[in-house]
Order: sequence, then structure tokens, then C-alpha cells
Amino acid sequence: MALIGVSCLGSVQAAPPPAAFGVWDRGSSFDPKDYPFLKGLAFNQKWADVEKKPGVFDWSALDDAMDAADKRGQYIYLSLGVGPDAPDWIYGQGVPRVECKDQKFDAWPAYPFYPSKEYKALLERLTAAFGKRIRSYTPEKQARIAFIQVKTGCTGDECAYKGSVIEKKYDLPTKSSAWREFRLWQFDLFTKTFQGVPGQPRISLMFNNVTSDDDESGGKGFDEEWKWVTENVTGGIAIKLAGSARGHHLSGERTMIEAWQHRLIASEAAPLFARSEMDQTWQRAMFAQNLPMSFYWGALTGLQNGQSVWDITSGALESCKEMGFDYSFYFFNRYAGQIDPRTATGAFCALHKGLDAADTKAYPEAKFGKASHKNTERMEKIVATYAKYGAAVDDKNGLTLGQVRQRDTQTGFNDVGWDIWPENYGRFLYQIDADATSIPLWRVGGPITNKSPIYSRFARGFEHATGKDSLYFKLHDGFSQGSAPKVMTMTVVWYDAKAGSTWKLDYDAGKPSMKTALTVTGTGDKQWHHETVTVTDAVLRQGGAKGSDFALVNTDAADDIFSLIEIQRGKPTAPVMLPPTHFKVLDKAPKPPKADKPEKGESPRERKKDKK
Repeated sequence: MALIGVSCLGSVQAAPPPAAFGVWDRGSSFDPKDYPFLKGLAFNQKWADVEKKPGVFDWSALDDAMDAADKRGQYIYLSLGVGPDAPDWIYGQGVPRVECKDQKFDAWPAYPFYPSKEYKALLERLTAAFGKRIRSYTPEKQARIAFIQVKTGCTGDECAYKGSVIEKKYDLPTKSSAWREFRLWQFDLFTKTFQGVPGQPRISLMFNNVTSDDDESGGKGFDEEWKWVTENVTGGIAIKLAGSARGHHLSGERTMIEAWQHRLIASEAAPLFARSEMDQTWQRAMFAQNLPMSFYWGALTGLQNGQSVWDITSGALESCKEMGFDYSFYFFNRYAGQIDPRTATGAFCALHKGLDAADTKAYPEAKFGKASHKNTERMEKIVATYAKYGAAVDDKNGLTLGQVRQRDTQTGFNDVGWDIWPENYGRFLYQIDADATSIPLWRVGGPITNKSPIYSRFARGFEHATGKDSLYFKLHDGFSQGSAPKVMTMTVVWYDAKAGSTWKLDYDAGKPSMKTALTVTGTGDKQWHHETVTVTDAVLRQGGAKGSDFALVNTDAADDIFSLIEIQRGKPTAPVMLPPTHFKVLDKAPKPPKADKPEKGESPRERKKDKK
């Protein structure tokens, strides 16, 4: 499903500003002078460390974090761990102490009974002190706060306990009305504290487990929580897109993209943005097969989702330069904040086809077999149809796994999957009739190794024998407005497969026929190349063939191959940063990735998953 082309947008906005969107330092330990792509850092602290004695608050760690963000010119998000991270003295002030058997984490010997009036009173006092401290900062410092994460239970997992409650009167199942009522009470507390103070700027709030997508049990999700949040939180809402940008062709990604993309990009609704983090997935077999490639296509998947903030682990940041995948972070930054087509400075289309076995229209059951996540025979029949174009299955076992186990255990790349994204990745630039005018390609240049260029994973190309000699593209209606000539810079990434092959780039210049901006002749070096051209008379009102703004046109009988098209307003302001196909790391086998330590404030559930 391509992004809906809205020709008349309302007040498209985001809180925090789109300048904050991009790659963040999850461990909060890297200097942006050394890692200039870092947009922000995280502050996570336990209640027990803030209020060691009743009513005595130590905000020195928060002050230091705010100072660091201000000095570095970065954004920051804040969170306080409550529930089991509360100080032990609360149990001497009337809060019922809840203990569990089958306790999953030794660090949490006890939990508060959340709905008790004593606990709520102490949490209300903590939140008021938190808000007071934040409001004591200068307006310039407060503007550095991108959002505050509302944690109601066990860190970001949003459940009350991590074990079986011994005294059943204290049990609070995740879907129980008592737990929901407590969570909504805390939602209201944070909303009033950080968005409802007259004369003070509203600070965006992030929530987890407030949507249907958050329900891992396959139930109805958290629709009541979502209804409350969207009706009451008006200063910016952040959600967590679980698993986004942790890879590509992961089970369930199509459903997630279709659910959230239109709400996060070019939306007329209330300000909404999304965060997801890179966990230990990058160290698993599938991802580490080719780190630059995996990070690049993971970044594209996140951008397709509409993901705003990509939190990166310390180990990945330490390794990114040496191992050649920091390019993906720059690319993500280039487009993460491009949410309004009217003001966006760039658009892109990364050519790709995913073979989604859940799609019974594209792959009828009568021909390919019953549509089921466990039906590997169906998937193998689908991929066999495209085998001549390079499609393959590296790990049959990975075809039937859910996303978490797939990330952990899959050992290679699969070009067919269950509920995977089927179309191109992009932002404000769309291919017209892709399958009717071009062929999809996988593993360009041969099997994927640790030395394969990032673009080799997916591509599209001409097929002269079947009359597929042009790829057509159009921009979002809001990106190119008015019939006046515009200055645009166009970049095309293509694979030089045959000496003497020729192709051209045409564009809509407001004339009866499209105008040629660029002609290219191949040398047959079997390498990927960037071709960039700037034109000053681009009209781009879909006046070309098939209603296109641009077209890649074959000018001989050779079948040229393309991976990426980028459009930038105006002339280039800096040299094009080349991807890691040009990095020296690809001249040798990469070193094993550096091990990640659990990030400060990381969810125990995430750490448990990482150990599976």
C-alpha cells in the first residue's frame, strides 16, 4: 500500500519538531562531534535512585543529562522507572507489598499494589517534583526535551508484575479493568503535569501498550487506552513501533506499515510520532551476514513505517564506522523528519519486491496452496516463480517463525515471507505500474556475502524481451505544487552490467513530451554507480507518460538495473555521501561485532528475548 497522495493537507505538524527525528544514542554515551548523525540521547532513571529518602529528591543525574543535551545541541527524552523500581521505603508508608512466585528477575523482589491510595499519592508527589524540576530549566533547555515516556508498570513493558502473584487479591492481569483504570489515572496525571500547565510549553508524551498492535496475545489490543490517549493528549503523542527497523522481510511488517504509515506521514490528525530501538538483533546470524546491507534495508523498512526515532545500542554505534554501516544512519536522518510533503526537502524510492505469502490475491490459493504461516510449500512455490530473477530462500525454518524468533535464529535472507512488505520503500516518490513496466530482481551480482554492496539485495530493471523498457515515477501531490519551473536534483543508483548499454532519465518540464536530463552509457564494470543531475526547469505536475514526473527509459536492447532514485529540492549543498560499497571494510571479511551490554533503562523483557 503506497502512501495516500493528499493534495490538500491540513496543518501537518509534529511534536517534537521534525529536526529531532532520526538516529538517537540509546546509551547516552557518545559525543556527536564523533558521531554527527546522532540527534538525541536518552535519560532513564529509577524512582529508587531519585527519592532515596521520603520527600528528598536528587535530580543531579537529570540535571547532568539536560546539561549534556544542551551543550551538544541534541534532543533528549526522559523516563522514570516506577513500580518495582520504586524505593523500598514505600512499603513502610502503607503501600501493600506484592511478592511473586516464579519471579523472573532477581532485581525485583517486590512490587507495589498499584491501585492503592498510598502508592498513588506517592507517585503523584514524585511526578509533581519531576514536573517542577523540568519547569525550573530555561525555555531553551526545555525545548531540548523531545518527549517523556510514561512508564506505569515494569519499565516499558507496561505489565504490573513479572511473576505469579502469591496473594491473589493483588493480581492485576494486563487486560483487567483495575489495571486499565490505574494506567489511565497515571496517563491523566502525566498529561496534566506536562501538557496542562498554563503558560508552560506542552511536552510530548510517549506511551507503550496503547494500540492493537501492542497485543502480543493476538487479542483486541488496548483500544480503550488508545481512545483515551488520542482524546486527551494534545501536545504530541509518541508510540513504540515494536521491531521496526530491526531488519527487513520480518513477519508482520506489512500489517504494521499499513496500520501506521498514513498516521505518521502527511497526516491531518493530531501530532503523532514513533520510536523504535535497535536491540541485539544486529548481532544475530541473519543481520550479521552483511551488516551494511542489513542496516540499510532495516532503515528503509523503518522509514516506510513512518518511524521517527531510531534508538541505537552502544555496541552498534561503536562498530558502525569501522564496519561500514553508519551510512544507513545518515540516510535515515535524511528522511525521518520529512513528514510534510509541502516542506520536505527530499523524496526517494528504493526499488524492491517482497513476496508476501499472506496475499491471496497476488498468489491465489488455487495455484500456490492454502495461505498459512506454516505452509512452507506455498512459500517455496511462490519464490520459485521468481527464481529466474534471483529470488531464493536461505533458511526454510525462518519462514514459519514469528518476528522475535525470526530475528534471533534465522540464518540467511528469505525473499518470501508471511505478511512482509511487498512494494517499494519510499517517501513521497512512487513507481507507477511497477510490475507491468519493470521486473523485480534479487541478489544482483550473485549470492549475498559479507562483501556484497547494499544495493545488491533488491532492485528493478528493464526486460526488453517483454517490452518492459521504462520505469515511471510520480511525486506526492503536495511535494511539487504549481506550474512554475523548479530547481531539482535527481540521483539514480544503477548497476553497470554490460559495456555499451544505454539508458536515460526523462522528466516533466511542462512540455508535450518529457525532457531528457541525463543519458548514461555503461562500461560493464559490474559495479553500482550514482548518477546525479540538477535541472532548473522541472515542472513535475505529472505531465509525462502514464501521469509521471520522471521516467528511466531504455535506449537499446540491454536490460539495465536500478536500485534507488532520490529527488532533492534545489542544487546540492554538499557532496553526495557514498554508501559502504566504497568503504575499505568490504575489502576483507568484517570483524565480529562488538558485544552489546544491556542499555540503561532497557526493558527486562527485551533482555530476556535477546538471550533466547
